[in-house]
Amino acid sequence: MYALLALLCMAASVTASTVVPLSVAELTSRSQQIFHGICLDSHTAMEGGEVATHLRFVVSEHLKGLEQTDTLSVILPGGELNGTRYQISGMPGFSPGEEVVLFLTGADPSGRVWPVGLAQGGFHVRRSNDGAARVRRDYSELRFQGSARTAGIPAEDLSLEELLEEVRARTDPPDANPPDANPPNAQ
Repeated sequence: MYALLALLCMAASVTASTVVPLSVAELTSRSQQIFHGICLDSHTAMEGGEVATHLRFVVSEHLKGLEQTDTLSVILPGGELNGTRYQISGMPGFSPGEEVVLFLTGADPSGRVWPVGLAQGGFHVRRSNDGAARVRRDYSELRFQGSARTAGIPAEDLSLEELLEEVRARTDPPDANPPDANPPNAQ
């Protein structure tokens, strides 16, 4: 009985990636690219000897580090190919038609970008019947070092607009020409 319990505990720990909890502020500062958009399509293929999922997004709003583009392609490791599923625990998945906000790393040596903090960097948007949009992340394959709550990660979902406003506030350049607090005396 104890051996079975130990095996189940080990299996559970193998299916989760342990990550440092990141707040929205930390995700924003660590990301090279952030955007709000919709997944257009997805397909899986061999990429450099490894299974990879190719995703294409239509970009609704560029939030950080992206050139003005209508679409963006992202290649994530893992996926399902020939009936076999290959995955990195905690890597978010996206489906065609799904609305998302993604916080992405810079390109790795193979040119791939990753969601910052794995699933922490992939917000899935859900819209209610009245049109209200909420975002949520899937932490089912993540374990956090320390406490996620102390890192400012909300236990529940938040509104899409709250998320976008926080990111915009952290990425908007300061006013280049602030009003002069002490204007010279006009003569």
